[in-house]
Amino acid sequence: MSTHAEATLYASLTDVDALEQLADTGLTTECIPTEGMHDVVAYAVEYFHRSGRTKAPSRELLIEQWGKRLEQCQITLPDDDVQVDEVWAAVEYLRSQYVLAESQRVQRDIAVEIAQAESHERVEAVHKAAASFHRLSMSVRDRSAEVEGITGLRDSLARYDQRAAAPKVITGMSLGILAVDEHCLGIHDGEICTWASQAKGGKSWTATHVAHTEWKRGRVTVLYTLENSVQMSYDRLACQICCVDYREYQKGTCSPEEVDRVREWLTTNETNLQDGLHILSPDSGRRTPAALVRQAQSYGAKSIIIDQLSHIEHPSPDPRRAQHQKIAEIMAELSTIITTGHNQVPVFLNAQINREGVAAASKAGRLELQHLAESAAIERYSSWVFGLLRSETEIAAGMATLQMLASRRMDLKNWRMAWEPWYGTQHSLGEVTL
Repeated sequence: MSTHAEATLYASLTDVDALEQLADTGLTTECIPTEGMHDVVAYAVEYFHRSGRTKAPSRELLIEQWGKRLEQCQITLPDDDVQVDEVWAAVEYLRSQYVLAESQRVQRDIAVEIAQAESHERVEAVHKAAASFHRLSMSVRDRSAEVEGITGLRDSLARYDQRAAAPKVITGMSLGILAVDEHCLGIHDGEICTWASQAKGGKSWTATHVAHTEWKRGRVTVLYTLENSVQMSYDRLACQICCVDYREYQKGTCSPEEVDRVREWLTTNETNLQDGLHILSPDSGRRTPAALVRQAQSYGAKSIIIDQLSHIEHPSPDPRRAQHQKIAEIMAELSTIITTGHNQVPVFLNAQINREGVAAASKAGRLELQHLAESAAIERYSSWVFGLLRSETEIAAGMATLQMLASRRMDLKNWRMAWEPWYGTQHSLGEVTL
Protein backbone atom coordinates (compact mmCIF):
# COMPACT_ATOMS: atom_id res chain seq x y z
CA MET A 1 0.00 0.00 0.00
CA SER A 2 1.20 3.55 -0.73
CA THR A 3 0.05 6.12 1.80
CA HIS A 4 0.98 8.94 -0.56
CA ALA A 5 -0.82 7.41 -3.57
CA GLU A 6 -3.97 6.76 -1.53
CA ALA A 7 -3.86 10.25 -0.02
CA THR A 8 -3.60 11.74 -3.51
CA LEU A 9 -6.55 9.62 -4.62
CA TYR A 10 -8.70 10.79 -1.70
CA ALA A 11 -7.69 14.42 -2.27
CA SER A 12 -9.00 14.13 -5.83
CA LEU A 13 -12.50 13.31 -4.62
CA THR A 14 -13.29 16.95 -3.76
CA ASP A 15 -11.62 18.64 -6.76
CA VAL A 16 -13.68 18.60 -9.95
CA ASP A 17 -10.74 18.56 -12.41
CA ALA A 18 -8.91 15.84 -10.49
CA LEU A 19 -12.11 13.84 -10.04
CA GLU A 20 -12.77 14.07 -13.78
CA GLN A 21 -9.35 12.51 -14.40
CA LEU A 22 -10.09 9.74 -11.88
CA ALA A 23 -13.52 9.05 -13.37
CA ASP A 24 -12.20 8.92 -16.93
CA THR A 25 -9.42 6.45 -16.14
CA GLY A 26 -12.00 3.95 -14.90
CA LEU A 27 -9.95 2.86 -11.88
CA THR A 28 -11.49 -0.28 -10.43
CA THR A 29 -12.03 0.08 -6.70
CA GLU A 30 -10.29 -3.27 -6.20
CA CYS A 31 -7.03 -1.39 -6.76
CA ILE A 32 -7.59 0.66 -3.61
CA PRO A 33 -5.79 -1.09 -0.71
CA THR A 34 -8.17 0.15 1.98
CA GLU A 35 -11.26 -1.95 1.26
CA GLY A 36 -13.58 0.23 3.31
CA MET A 37 -12.87 3.18 1.00
CA HIS A 38 -14.15 1.41 -2.12
CA ASP A 39 -17.71 2.68 -1.57
CA VAL A 40 -16.52 6.21 -0.77
CA VAL A 41 -14.60 6.53 -4.02
CA ALA A 42 -17.49 5.00 -6.00
CA TYR A 43 -19.88 7.51 -4.38
CA ALA A 44 -17.70 10.49 -5.38
CA VAL A 45 -17.38 9.30 -8.98
CA GLU A 46 -21.13 8.73 -9.24
CA TYR A 47 -21.77 12.19 -7.74
CA PHE A 48 -19.55 13.69 -10.47
CA HIS A 49 -21.50 11.92 -13.23
CA ARG A 50 -24.92 12.83 -11.72
CA SER A 51 -23.91 16.51 -11.67
CA GLY A 52 -23.34 16.43 -15.41
CA ARG A 53 -19.59 16.18 -14.89
CA THR A 54 -19.48 19.69 -13.43
CA LYS A 55 -19.23 19.17 -9.65
CA ALA A 56 -17.29 17.21 -7.06
CA PRO A 57 -18.65 16.49 -3.57
CA SER A 58 -17.37 18.91 -0.97
CA ARG A 59 -15.15 17.72 1.85
CA GLU A 60 -17.97 18.50 4.28
CA LEU A 61 -20.45 16.40 2.29
CA LEU A 62 -18.15 13.38 2.23
CA ILE A 63 -17.60 13.65 5.97
CA GLU A 64 -21.35 13.98 6.54
CA GLN A 65 -22.17 10.97 4.35
CA TRP A 66 -19.19 8.76 5.17
CA GLY A 67 -17.83 10.06 8.47
CA LYS A 68 -18.07 6.73 10.31
CA ARG A 69 -16.46 4.84 7.42
CA LEU A 70 -13.60 7.34 7.27
CA GLU A 71 -13.10 6.98 11.00
CA GLN A 72 -13.15 3.18 10.82
CA CYS A 73 -10.57 3.23 8.01
CA GLN A 74 -8.52 5.89 9.83
CA ILE A 75 -8.63 8.12 6.77
CA THR A 76 -8.40 11.91 6.95
CA LEU A 77 -9.43 13.71 3.78
CA PRO A 78 -6.56 16.04 2.78
CA ASP A 79 -7.15 19.78 2.54
CA ASP A 80 -4.39 20.36 -0.01
CA ASP A 81 -5.11 21.01 -3.69
CA VAL A 82 -4.12 18.19 -6.01
CA GLN A 83 -2.77 18.45 -9.54
CA VAL A 84 -4.34 16.36 -12.31
CA ASP A 85 -0.97 14.80 -13.18
CA GLU A 86 -0.62 13.68 -9.56
CA VAL A 87 -3.92 11.82 -9.83
CA TRP A 88 -2.72 9.92 -12.89
CA ALA A 89 0.54 9.00 -11.15
CA ALA A 90 -1.39 7.76 -8.10
CA VAL A 91 -3.75 5.69 -10.26
CA GLU A 92 -0.81 4.15 -12.12
CA TYR A 93 0.91 3.24 -8.86
CA LEU A 94 -2.21 1.70 -7.31
CA ARG A 95 -2.83 -0.33 -10.45
CA SER A 96 0.77 -1.48 -10.43
CA GLN A 97 0.58 -2.65 -6.83
CA TYR A 98 -2.73 -4.42 -7.44
CA VAL A 99 -1.32 -6.20 -10.51
CA LEU A 100 1.71 -7.34 -8.52
CA ALA A 101 -0.39 -8.81 -5.71
CA GLU A 102 -3.04 -10.36 -7.96
CA SER A 103 -0.58 -11.85 -10.43
CA GLN A 104 1.31 -13.52 -7.60
CA ARG A 105 -1.94 -14.97 -6.27
CA VAL A 106 -3.02 -16.18 -9.71
CA GLN A 107 0.37 -17.80 -10.33
CA ARG A 108 0.20 -19.66 -7.02
CA ASP A 109 -3.31 -20.92 -7.73
CA ILE A 110 -2.33 -21.97 -11.26
CA ALA A 111 0.77 -23.81 -10.09
CA VAL A 112 -1.26 -25.78 -7.54
CA GLU A 113 -4.06 -26.57 -10.01
CA ILE A 114 -1.68 -27.77 -12.75
CA ALA A 115 0.33 -29.84 -10.29
CA GLN A 116 -2.83 -31.58 -9.02
CA ALA A 117 -4.50 -31.97 -12.42
CA GLU A 118 -4.70 -35.23 -14.30
CA SER A 119 -2.81 -35.33 -17.58
CA HIS A 120 -5.94 -34.76 -19.66
CA GLU A 121 -6.90 -31.73 -17.50
CA ARG A 122 -3.69 -29.73 -17.75
CA VAL A 123 -4.38 -28.06 -21.09
CA GLU A 124 -7.72 -26.84 -19.76
CA ALA A 125 -5.94 -25.56 -16.65
CA VAL A 126 -3.65 -23.48 -18.88
CA HIS A 127 -6.70 -22.03 -20.66
CA LYS A 128 -8.17 -21.08 -17.29
CA ALA A 129 -4.88 -19.46 -16.31
CA ALA A 130 -4.83 -17.42 -19.52
CA ALA A 131 -8.41 -16.31 -18.85
CA SER A 132 -7.46 -15.24 -15.34
CA PHE A 133 -4.60 -13.08 -16.59
CA HIS A 134 -6.82 -11.62 -19.30
CA ARG A 135 -9.42 -10.62 -16.71
CA LEU A 136 -6.67 -9.03 -14.61
CA SER A 137 -5.36 -7.14 -17.64
CA MET A 138 -8.81 -5.86 -18.53
CA SER A 139 -9.55 -4.76 -14.96
CA VAL A 140 -6.53 -2.42 -14.83
CA ARG A 141 -6.64 -0.94 -18.35
CA ASP A 142 -6.93 2.80 -18.86
CA ARG A 143 -10.55 3.44 -19.80
CA SER A 144 -10.26 7.13 -20.63
CA ALA A 145 -10.78 6.30 -24.32
CA GLU A 146 -13.55 3.75 -23.61
CA VAL A 147 -17.05 4.97 -22.86
CA GLU A 148 -20.22 2.87 -22.51
CA GLY A 149 -23.21 3.97 -24.61
CA ILE A 150 -25.48 5.64 -22.04
CA THR A 151 -22.54 7.16 -20.19
CA GLY A 152 -21.12 8.56 -23.42
CA LEU A 153 -24.44 10.15 -24.41
CA ARG A 154 -24.94 11.53 -20.90
CA ASP A 155 -21.46 13.05 -21.02
CA SER A 156 -22.18 14.50 -24.47
CA LEU A 157 -25.28 16.27 -23.14
CA ALA A 158 -23.31 17.55 -20.15
CA ARG A 159 -20.68 19.05 -22.47
CA TYR A 160 -23.44 20.69 -24.51
CA ASP A 161 -24.96 22.20 -21.36
CA GLN A 162 -21.56 23.66 -20.48
CA ARG A 163 -21.22 25.18 -23.94
CA ALA A 164 -24.77 26.56 -23.86
CA ALA A 165 -24.17 28.17 -20.46
CA ALA A 166 -21.04 29.91 -21.74
CA PRO A 167 -21.31 30.26 -25.55
CA LYS A 168 -18.33 31.31 -27.65
CA VAL A 169 -15.83 29.95 -25.12
CA ILE A 170 -12.49 29.05 -26.66
CA THR A 171 -11.55 25.51 -25.62
CA GLY A 172 -7.98 24.39 -26.18
CA MET A 173 -5.65 26.37 -28.43
CA SER A 174 -6.44 29.85 -29.73
CA LEU A 175 -5.09 31.05 -33.09
CA GLY A 176 -5.10 34.66 -31.92
CA ILE A 177 -7.43 35.80 -34.73
CA LEU A 178 -10.72 36.76 -33.09
CA ALA A 179 -13.08 35.99 -35.99
CA VAL A 180 -11.46 32.61 -36.58
CA ASP A 181 -11.45 31.71 -32.90
CA GLU A 182 -15.11 32.65 -32.52
CA HIS A 183 -16.00 30.42 -35.45
CA CYS A 184 -13.84 27.42 -34.52
CA LEU A 185 -14.11 27.76 -30.71
CA GLY A 186 -10.52 26.65 -30.32
CA ILE A 187 -8.33 23.77 -31.45
CA HIS A 188 -9.27 21.03 -29.00
CA ASP A 189 -7.01 18.53 -27.28
CA GLY A 190 -6.02 15.75 -29.67
CA GLU A 191 -6.62 17.87 -32.79
CA ILE A 192 -4.09 18.84 -35.44
CA CYS A 193 -4.54 22.26 -37.04
CA THR A 194 -2.51 22.52 -40.24
CA TRP A 195 -1.66 26.01 -41.49
CA ALA A 196 -0.44 26.14 -45.09
CA SER A 197 1.05 28.85 -47.25
CA GLN A 198 3.69 29.17 -49.91
CA ALA A 199 7.43 29.32 -49.24
CA LYS A 200 8.32 32.59 -47.46
CA GLY A 201 4.59 33.09 -46.96
CA GLY A 202 4.70 34.00 -43.28
CA LYS A 203 4.13 30.56 -41.74
CA SER A 204 6.81 31.06 -39.10
CA TRP A 205 5.34 34.44 -38.21
CA THR A 206 1.99 32.77 -37.66
CA ALA A 207 3.65 30.17 -35.45
CA THR A 208 5.13 32.84 -33.17
CA HIS A 209 1.80 34.74 -33.20
CA VAL A 210 -0.07 31.63 -32.00
CA ALA A 211 2.66 30.96 -29.43
CA HIS A 212 2.35 34.49 -28.04
CA THR A 213 -1.45 34.20 -27.92
CA GLU A 214 -1.30 30.95 -25.96
CA TRP A 215 1.40 32.33 -23.68
CA LYS A 216 -0.78 35.32 -22.82
CA ARG A 217 -3.66 32.97 -22.03
CA GLY A 218 -1.55 31.27 -19.38
CA ARG A 219 -1.14 28.00 -21.29
CA VAL A 220 2.30 26.42 -21.20
CA THR A 221 3.36 26.41 -24.85
CA VAL A 222 6.18 24.71 -26.74
CA LEU A 223 7.13 26.05 -30.18
CA TYR A 224 9.44 23.89 -32.27
CA THR A 225 11.33 25.97 -34.79
CA LEU A 226 12.81 23.30 -37.04
CA GLU A 227 13.79 25.62 -39.88
CA ASN A 228 14.73 28.95 -38.28
CA SER A 229 16.99 29.49 -35.27
CA VAL A 230 15.67 29.97 -31.76
CA GLN A 231 17.25 33.44 -31.69
CA MET A 232 15.45 34.48 -34.89
CA SER A 233 12.15 33.28 -33.46
CA TYR A 234 12.58 35.39 -30.33
CA ASP A 235 13.58 38.44 -32.44
CA ARG A 236 10.37 38.02 -34.42
CA LEU A 237 8.31 37.52 -31.29
CA ALA A 238 9.67 40.75 -29.74
CA CYS A 239 8.73 42.69 -32.88
CA GLN A 240 5.26 41.16 -33.11
CA ILE A 241 4.43 41.82 -29.47
CA CYS A 242 5.60 45.44 -29.49
CA CYS A 243 4.77 46.43 -33.10
CA VAL A 244 8.38 47.04 -34.02
CA ASP A 245 9.65 46.86 -37.62
CA TYR A 246 11.53 43.55 -37.79
CA ARG A 247 13.81 44.73 -40.58
CA GLU A 248 14.96 47.75 -38.58
CA TYR A 249 15.31 45.52 -35.51
CA GLN A 250 17.69 43.28 -37.45
CA LYS A 251 19.75 46.26 -38.64
CA GLY A 252 19.88 47.86 -35.18
CA THR A 253 18.24 51.04 -36.50
CA CYS A 254 14.98 51.11 -34.53
CA SER A 255 13.87 54.37 -33.01
CA PRO A 256 14.47 54.83 -29.25
CA GLU A 257 10.71 54.71 -28.73
CA GLU A 258 10.45 51.29 -30.40
CA VAL A 259 13.23 49.84 -28.28
CA ASP A 260 11.66 51.34 -25.16
CA ARG A 261 8.41 49.52 -25.99
CA VAL A 262 10.26 46.20 -25.89
CA ARG A 263 12.02 47.07 -22.63
CA GLU A 264 8.76 48.26 -21.05
CA TRP A 265 6.92 45.12 -22.11
CA LEU A 266 9.61 42.95 -20.52
CA THR A 267 9.51 44.94 -17.29
CA THR A 268 5.72 44.69 -17.12
CA ASN A 269 5.38 41.01 -18.02
CA GLU A 270 8.55 39.21 -16.96
CA THR A 271 7.05 38.04 -13.65
CA ASN A 272 3.57 36.86 -14.66
CA LEU A 273 4.72 35.25 -17.94
CA GLN A 274 7.84 33.60 -16.55
CA ASP A 275 8.45 30.04 -17.83
CA GLY A 276 5.24 29.82 -19.87
CA LEU A 277 6.80 29.67 -23.36
CA HIS A 278 9.56 27.38 -24.61
CA ILE A 279 11.01 27.79 -28.12
CA LEU A 280 13.10 24.77 -29.03
CA SER A 281 15.15 23.56 -31.99
CA PRO A 282 16.07 19.91 -31.29
CA ASP A 283 19.11 18.32 -32.87
CA SER A 284 18.79 15.87 -35.73
CA GLY A 285 17.63 12.50 -34.43
CA ARG A 286 15.29 14.14 -31.91
CA ARG A 287 12.72 15.44 -34.39
CA THR A 288 10.42 12.45 -34.76
CA PRO A 289 6.75 12.95 -33.83
CA ALA A 290 7.20 10.91 -30.64
CA ALA A 291 10.34 12.80 -29.59
CA LEU A 292 8.74 16.19 -30.19
CA VAL A 293 5.51 15.44 -28.33
CA ARG A 294 7.21 13.67 -25.40
CA GLN A 295 9.69 16.52 -24.93
CA ALA A 296 6.87 19.07 -24.99
CA GLN A 297 4.90 17.04 -22.46
CA SER A 298 7.94 16.99 -20.17
CA TYR A 299 7.58 20.79 -20.01
CA GLY A 300 3.90 20.42 -19.12
CA ALA A 301 2.83 21.81 -22.50
CA LYS A 302 -0.85 22.48 -23.10
CA SER A 303 -0.20 23.61 -26.69
CA ILE A 304 2.39 22.38 -29.21
CA ILE A 305 3.40 24.35 -32.31
CA ILE A 306 5.60 22.77 -34.98
CA ASP A 307 7.26 24.79 -37.76
CA GLN A 308 7.17 22.86 -40.04
CA LEU A 309 5.97 19.43 -41.32
CA SER A 310 8.71 18.95 -43.92
CA HIS A 311 11.37 19.12 -41.17
CA ILE A 312 9.84 16.44 -38.92
CA GLU A 313 11.93 13.27 -39.09
CA HIS A 314 10.55 9.82 -39.84
CA PRO A 315 11.12 7.41 -36.92
CA SER A 316 12.55 4.76 -39.29
CA PRO A 317 14.41 6.57 -42.09
CA ASP A 318 14.56 4.71 -45.39
CA PRO A 319 15.76 6.45 -48.57
CA ARG A 320 13.67 4.03 -50.63
CA ARG A 321 10.45 5.21 -48.98
CA ALA A 322 8.41 7.54 -51.21
CA GLN A 323 7.93 11.08 -49.89
CA HIS A 324 4.14 10.82 -49.79
CA GLN A 325 4.40 7.61 -47.76
CA LYS A 326 6.90 9.21 -45.40
CA ILE A 327 4.63 12.20 -44.74
CA ALA A 328 1.59 9.96 -44.30
CA GLU A 329 3.40 7.87 -41.68
CA ILE A 330 4.67 10.97 -39.85
CA MET A 331 1.15 12.43 -39.75
CA ALA A 332 -0.31 9.12 -38.60
CA GLU A 333 2.19 8.82 -35.74
CA LEU A 334 1.69 12.43 -34.68
CA SER A 335 -2.09 12.00 -34.65
CA THR A 336 -1.89 8.74 -32.69
CA ILE A 337 0.40 10.17 -30.01
CA ILE A 338 -1.73 13.25 -29.28
CA THR A 339 -5.08 11.41 -29.31
CA THR A 340 -4.16 8.52 -27.00
CA GLY A 341 -3.26 8.40 -23.34
CA HIS A 342 -4.27 10.75 -20.57
CA ASN A 343 -2.19 13.76 -21.68
CA GLN A 344 -3.78 14.84 -24.96
CA VAL A 345 -2.78 18.18 -26.49
CA PRO A 346 -3.63 20.26 -29.57
CA VAL A 347 -0.96 20.71 -32.26
CA PHE A 348 -0.55 23.66 -34.62
CA LEU A 349 1.43 22.44 -37.64
CA ASN A 350 2.86 24.51 -40.47
CA ALA A 351 2.90 23.00 -43.96
CA GLN A 352 3.84 24.22 -47.40
CA ILE A 353 1.91 24.87 -50.58
CA ASN A 354 4.07 23.60 -53.45
CA ARG A 355 4.98 25.74 -56.46
CA GLU A 356 2.45 24.02 -58.70
CA GLY A 357 -0.21 24.64 -56.07
CA VAL A 358 0.68 28.32 -55.80
CA ALA A 359 0.43 28.69 -59.58
CA ALA A 360 -2.90 26.87 -59.73
CA ALA A 361 -4.35 28.82 -56.79
CA SER A 362 -3.25 32.14 -58.28
CA LYS A 363 -4.96 31.25 -61.55
CA ALA A 364 -8.16 30.07 -59.85
CA GLY A 365 -8.23 32.86 -57.27
CA ARG A 366 -8.56 30.42 -54.41
CA LEU A 367 -6.77 27.54 -52.76
CA GLU A 368 -7.87 23.91 -52.86
CA LEU A 369 -6.67 21.09 -50.64
CA GLN A 370 -4.86 19.43 -53.52
CA HIS A 371 -2.63 22.51 -53.81
CA LEU A 372 -0.89 21.52 -50.57
CA ALA A 373 2.21 19.36 -50.72
CA GLU A 374 1.20 15.82 -49.62
CA SER A 375 -2.40 17.00 -49.25
CA ALA A 376 -3.94 13.53 -48.85
CA ALA A 377 -2.12 12.81 -45.57
CA ILE A 378 -2.72 16.32 -44.25
CA GLU A 379 -6.45 16.08 -44.97
CA ARG A 380 -6.73 12.62 -43.42
CA TYR A 381 -5.12 13.42 -40.08
CA SER A 382 -5.89 17.13 -39.58
CA SER A 383 -9.05 18.31 -37.86
CA TRP A 384 -8.50 21.77 -39.34
CA VAL A 385 -6.69 22.91 -42.48
CA PHE A 386 -6.18 26.63 -43.15
CA GLY A 387 -4.59 28.09 -46.26
CA LEU A 388 -3.18 31.61 -46.61
CA LEU A 389 -3.05 33.12 -50.11
CA ARG A 390 -1.63 36.53 -51.09
CA SER A 391 -2.01 38.09 -54.51
CA GLU A 392 0.38 40.80 -55.69
CA THR A 393 -2.30 43.38 -54.97
CA GLU A 394 -2.80 42.04 -51.45
CA ILE A 395 0.94 42.03 -50.76
CA ALA A 396 1.15 45.70 -51.76
CA ALA A 397 -1.83 46.53 -49.52
CA GLY A 398 -0.63 44.53 -46.51
CA MET A 399 -3.51 42.07 -46.82
CA ALA A 400 -4.15 38.37 -47.36
CA THR A 401 -6.98 35.87 -47.84
CA LEU A 402 -7.35 33.15 -45.24
CA GLN A 403 -9.35 30.06 -46.23
CA MET A 404 -10.65 27.14 -44.24
CA LEU A 405 -9.88 24.21 -46.50
CA ALA A 406 -11.09 21.44 -44.21
CA SER A 407 -12.84 21.14 -40.86
CA ARG A 408 -14.34 18.30 -38.85
CA ARG A 409 -16.46 20.51 -36.60
CA MET A 410 -17.52 23.72 -38.35
CA ASP A 411 -18.66 25.05 -41.73
CA LEU A 412 -15.93 26.33 -44.04
CA LYS A 413 -15.40 30.09 -44.09
CA ASN A 414 -12.95 32.55 -45.63
CA TRP A 415 -11.66 35.86 -44.32
CA ARG A 416 -9.99 38.95 -45.72
CA MET A 417 -7.02 39.64 -43.45
CA ALA A 418 -4.87 42.61 -42.51
CA TRP A 419 -1.54 40.83 -42.85
CA GLU A 420 1.75 42.39 -41.87
CA PRO A 421 2.90 39.99 -39.16
CA TRP A 422 6.38 41.54 -38.97
CA TYR A 423 4.61 44.58 -37.46
CA GLY A 424 2.36 42.42 -35.29
CA THR A 425 -0.65 42.81 -37.61
CA GLN A 426 -2.68 39.61 -38.11
CA HIS A 427 -6.42 40.17 -37.85
CA SER A 428 -9.61 39.65 -39.80
CA LEU A 429 -11.25 42.46 -41.77
CA GLY A 430 -14.37 40.41 -42.46
CA GLU A 431 -15.67 37.28 -44.17
CA VAL A 432 -15.42 36.88 -47.93
CA THR A 433 -16.94 34.51 -50.46
CA LEU A 434 -14.58 33.00 -53.00
